[in-house]
Amino acid sequence: MKVETLDLHGFNQQEAKTKIQQNLDWMINHGVDVLVISHGKGLHSSNNFAVLKAETRRYLKENADLINAGYQVIYGESDFPVALSYDEGNTLVVVQGIEHEYIGGRVQQDKNMRIFSEDGRTARKNSKNIRKQKKYR
Repeated sequence: MKVETLDLHGFNQQEAKTKIQQNLDWMINHGVDVLVISHGKGLHSSNNFAVLKAETRRYLKENADLINAGYQVIYGESDFPVALSYDEGNTLVVVQGIEHEYIGGRVQQDKNMRIFSEDGRTARKNSKNIRKQKKYR
């Protein structure tokens, strides 16, 4: 799985839009599976409003080239396995059909499958309960 990253921190809206379009064109032409766009959460913006986040997501949703090329937009805070290591400060552009795969090499993918499986969730929950009980003894 080919994964590329684009960091928009420090860009204004117009610069970010230009940079996004350049990276989308490159991504489509070079067969990149995932483009991770890091736009931030807006914590350093006035009124804590994430301008780049909102504009980036709007621009991507309206981009017909992505849809025609077989890509979809997935928010970093989503529950899709491809987005598990990201948060609301990221947006992913993903080839359709791989949103249920984990990012990383085979070892990392196997680890994520164990961690985020139903058995893994149960094991983490039990472990937390055991630690909590030990803390209050």
